[in-house]
Formats: sequence, structure tokens, C-alpha cells
Amino acid sequence: MVLIVILAYPLSASAADLTDIPNANNVQENVAEAIDIADNKLVVADKGISTRAVSGTYPTRKGVILSTPTNASLGGATFVGHSAIIYNSSTVVESLSKGVTTGSNNWNSVKTKCYGVTVKNTTTSQDAKAADWCHGKIGCPYNYNFLNVATRSKFYCSQLIWAAFWDLYGIDLNANTLGKIITPMELVNSDNSSVIYRKE
Repeated sequence: MVLIVILAYPLSASAADLTDIPNANNVQENVAEAIDIADNKLVVADKGISTRAVSGTYPTRKGVILSTPTNASLGGATFVGHSAIIYNSSTVVESLSKGVTTGSNNWNSVKTKCYGVTVKNTTTSQDAKAADWCHGKIGCPYNYNFLNVATRSKFYCSQLIWAAFWDLYGIDLNANTLGKIITPMELVNSDNSSVIYRKE
């Protein structure tokens, strides 16, 4: 069975918390700009691969990050987009509304648009350990407070992946489009990541 999930993220934050978000009145504009940046990033070869297709080759390597675009507004509005980390050629680790779980590594066929991302200053072995870190969080509940990225007892999808690389290696994958909120596009647009695959 193939499960296609589009998450609607309710923003659980007080009005005071929103001051942590740069240009909160222009969130939709910021998100559109983030997608434009991602669409114009050069697609590079994955680690250890010398050649690449123009759009890259769909990744199956453990520790590669997958993201779909974010479409957001604010003030009770909805954040849509999703991220996962590849665990093996057929499985990803992701956080859905039911919490951290596994899913199918078939985004190239079930997602309209997606990006495959690798972290620049890690080895493939370190990427695999990040996937193991995320896998170790299976069963943790979903984090509905997007501004609370410090918690390690619950996770939203892109926070889970960000936390793995931050906790293990001190690598910050937050591109800071929305301040503390780590959307799927932060992982794509971070100065610490490279796009190795893009389905448009």
C-alpha cells in the first residue's frame, strides 16, 4: 500500500512567539522566495559519484534528506511541506501527525515535486549515523509547536532531521527563512547542504 501524506501544520505559538519570526507579515512571500532559491540551486553529484544527470538521480543512499516544498501563511495559517531522511533503499524515517515512523522511499513517484539533499561537510558514514539517530526516535510524538526546536521528546518532520545533524555534528541546517521554524525548505536552502536531486 502506498500512502501519500500532505501535512497541514498548525502553528502552536503565542503572539509573542511570532516576534521570533523575521518578516512575519510576509511569510507567504518568504516561502515563495525559498522555493525559488531551491529551484535555482545547482544540482550536484552525490558524495563519491563523479557524474550526474541534469536533475540528479533519485537517491537511495542512507542519510540523504528528502523534502517537498513549503507553502505557508501565518496567524492560524497552515504550513504544508514534508521532509524525511532515507534509512535504506526502500524506507525513510519521517515524522507524521502520529509521530516519528517509517515510510516508503518512493517520493520520486508519489510526490509532485521533491528535492534530494546531502549535507556538505559530512561523510556517507556520518549521514548514515544521522539516519540511525532519527530511526532511534521512532515512537516519539509529533511536535505541534514549530518554534520549540530544542525539545527532543517530540518532533515535526524537518525538526527531526535538523536535530540529528545538529546534535551529532553541530551542523545547522536552518536557512532561517522563518527564524526558529525549520521548514522543509530550510534543509534544502541551507549553506550547509547541497541539492543532489530535484523533481519539478
